[in-house]
Amino acid sequence: MRTKHVLLVALPALALAGCGAPHLKTLHRAEQALIGEDADVLAHCIGEPLEIRDVPGSSSTRLHRYSSAQSHDAEGRLLAEPAPDPERDASACVFDIRVRDGRIVSIAHDNRAGWGFGRIKRCSAVVERCVDSR
Repeated sequence: MRTKHVLLVALPALALAGCGAPHLKTLHRAEQALIGEDADVLAHCIGEPLEIRDVPGSSSTRLHRYSSAQSHDAEGRLLAEPAPDPERDASACVFDIRVRDGRIVSIAHDNRAGWGFGRIKRCSAVVERCVDSR
């Protein structure tokens, strides 16, 4: 009887974990594909950054920020204007991509809404064209 209860509790958790696996794989593949690439590729596969700023202490490193709350063009790429709604941006998936001397050196993402209940799709949707275009 105890085994049945454990299975009843574990099965929904396993099902939810399985839903996120393809999206996690997309995030990982995009990171692998982009690190070391020329930063110009970002305009083609992600779109326009919400913000670009200099990294303190480094004259050659800039941070490109993208948010899943940004508007999209007809091809699905992100647009810098209009600025995202603050409420949507508060629960968006945000990518900070560091570019040094014109090359992508690191990618960090923050899913502000958390990782459960399909929210990871917001993150994978931002970078999926970077994987598909390779």
